Amino acid sequence: MAMRNSASRLSFLAGRAVGATLRPMHCAALHNTASDTQPKKESDYLLGTLPETMKAAVLWEPRKAMTIEELKLPRPQVGEVLIRTKACGVCHSDLHVMNNDIPFPIPCVLGHEVSGEVVEHGKHTDSATIERLPVGSRVVGAFIMPCGGCFFCVKGQEDLCESFLKYNRGLGGLYDGTTRLYMSSSGDPVYMYSMGGLAEYCVVPANGLAVIPESLPYSESAIIGCAVFTAYGAMKNAADMRAGETVAVIGTGGVGSRFHVPLEVE
Repeated sequence: MAMRNSASRLSFLAGRAVGATLRPMHCAALHNTASDTQPKKESDYLLGTLPETMKAAVLWEPRKAMTIEELKLPRPQVGEVLIRTKACGVCHSDLHVMNNDIPFPIPCVLGHEVSGEVVEHGKHTDSATIERLPVGSRVVGAFIMPCGGCFFCVKGQEDLCESFLKYNRGLGGLYDGTTRLYMSSSGDPVYMYSMGGLAEYCVVPANGLAVIPESLPYSESAIIGCAVFTAYGAMKNAADMRAGETVAVIGTGGVGSRFHVPLEVE
C-alpha cells in the first residue's frame, strides 16, 4: 500500500480513529505503565532529567527468546525525535524476523507499532518539525518511516522509500546508515527494526510520526502505523473502494479485522 503524504495521512487516520473501537487483535500491546506517571511539563523532559540507560528486548539469535538488556539511551540526530515508549504491538513482521523468515542484522530490537511521548528533538532539527511535534506531544509512529526526500517519497510512494529499504531494512539503522542503539556495558551496536519500539525509548524520523488526540488511548493507537495503515491502504489503493460501496472481506485476521474501523475514503 502507498502511504501518500505520510505525516498528514497518519494524522488523518489518527483523527478518524477517535471514537472507534480499535482492538489490537494481531498484536500483543506492550504498555509502559511506569511511564504513565511521568510529569508532563516541558521542563521535565530536559536532557538533564533523562536517564543514561534504558531497558529493551533484544533478539540475539533466530528462533530464540528475546532477553531484556540494558542499552544506552538512544540519541536523536537532525530531523529525528526521541520518544518515551508508551505502548508497542508485536506484529507478524516481527515474528518473521524472529523466525529468520526475513533476513535482518542481529542483535536487534524489534517493534514498529509504537505510541508514546516526544521527549527530545535532534540538534539542528528545523523549527517546523519542532512546532509540529513539540516536546510532550502524544504521538504514533509508522511502520515504514519515510525519509521524505527520495525519488519515491516525493512521488507519494513512501512505502517504497529508498532510504528506508537501504538503511533500515538493509543495515538496521536510520538514514545516516548507523543505528541509535548500543549496549550499555560494551558499547556494541544493536540494530533497529524500524524504530526498535520494544524498548523504554526509541528514536523515530519526524516524517514517520503524527500527533494523536488525548481521547485515543496509547495501547490502542499503537497499531495505527501498521495494522490500520495496511487495511486502509488495501481498501483505498488496492481495492479502489468508493464511498457507499458494499464489500466482502475474506479472511478477517489481524489486518482484515481493521475494516470495521469507520474510515472515510477520500
